[in-house]
Amino acid sequence: MKKKLAIGILISLVFLYLAFRKVNYSDLWLALKGANYWYILPNMILVILSMWMRACRWKFMVNPIKKVGLSRLYHSVMIGFMANNVLPARLGEIVRAYSLGAKENISKSATFATIVVERVFDGFSLLFIFWLSLFFSPYPGVVKKASNLFLLANLAILIFLVFIEWKQEPTLRLFNFIFRFLPKKLSSRANDILQKFIGGLKVFRDLSGLIWILVWSLLIWVVIGISNYFIFLAFGLHPSVYASFILLGIVSVAVMLPSSPGYVGVFHYACVVSFQILRLPAGVSQPFSIILHASQYIPVTLLGLYYLKKEHLSLKTLESDSL
Repeated sequence: MKKKLAIGILISLVFLYLAFRKVNYSDLWLALKGANYWYILPNMILVILSMWMRACRWKFMVNPIKKVGLSRLYHSVMIGFMANNVLPARLGEIVRAYSLGAKENISKSATFATIVVERVFDGFSLLFIFWLSLFFSPYPGVVKKASNLFLLANLAILIFLVFIEWKQEPTLRLFNFIFRFLPKKLSSRANDILQKFIGGLKVFRDLSGLIWILVWSLLIWVVIGISNYFIFLAFGLHPSVYASFILLGIVSVAVMLPSSPGYVGVFHYACVVSFQILRLPAGVSQPFSIILHASQYIPVTLLGLYYLKKEHLSLKTLESDSL
């Protein structure tokens, strides 16, 4: 884990250098000083709203396993995203599964399976928005290639998840054949985890639930895209609304790269690249990236820590259990 953290920090430092290597720090300070910070308030409200919407969507995935209250799901969502901001190796998804499982006595493997499904729908929704934005602005070739790889990976994961849910017996036989090379105790444990994981994929048998998940996924990313626009306004910029979604697409591709907790560096460099593509004032890109990152990082982290304490959970315990 320490090695992964070190690699992530190194990558973040490289991208921070790329993002800020040409910055004039006097101009940076003047831009930050002159920003209208009232616009951060609606941005933060929409960011928090998107988290509540994630909980609404997650409910459709968790319901086939167990009926869980929306507030409990929302708490776990906030705890998970907070963990992504402060823990290495993107442990937030696993932490979210553990936080819900610990409070609701649900299999953590099954809960994690629902989060994997959620990420697949996130991917398809983002790609749909990405392709729509192609009509308004050309993306760099590297971004297009990354999105195509992302699409192929999403399709592969979706096909695999649907297959193992609909063909449970052949899947279990195949993995039992693989597990037979392991010690008996470890093989039994792996088989148990796999069965519970498959149990978290029951949503694939609920067509109406899948439709609602897709609708919520699109709405979530539309809200996040709109939230970005307020940071443009904070710096006196008034680009077309589609600029927010182009920014969203590029940032989403960038944060898939390994990095330090909170996507430091890769997030900021993606904002700089977005400004270049949108032909917005280059000198504003760095202060913009700082404020946009902070306006997402701070409320999510503080609320996540608040709900962690409210649920009487320990971040250290969740991290160690996740590992």
